[in-house]
Amino acid sequence: MVTTTKTTARTEVPEFAQTIRDEMISNVKQAQKISLDATKTFMKAVSALPVPELPTLPGVAEVPSAEALTNYTFNLVTDLLNAQREFALQLAAVLTPEKTA
Repeated sequence: MVTTTKTTARTEVPEFAQTIRDEMISNVKQAQKISLDATKTFMKAVSALPVPELPTLPGVAEVPSAEALTNYTFNLVTDLLNAQREFALQLAAVLTPEKTA
């Protein structure tokens, strides 16, 4: 006995995948908060220690701030990830068979 099954195209992510995504994001944010709190506590404890003045070198540009470097790096990675997403979607479109009506 041969049985046939009807397959339908899915356009949405299954609910369990969305739940896993939400849990993963929540866990990452919780870990980030714990790490940030620990870093703040550490910095408060070591702030009493003397910090030596670093010498400046003539002709060498000042090093950008940590915030500027972080923003630059994340902007670069965001642009690269967007380009990769566009490529993956174009590739998926090429590899997906055309639907006939």
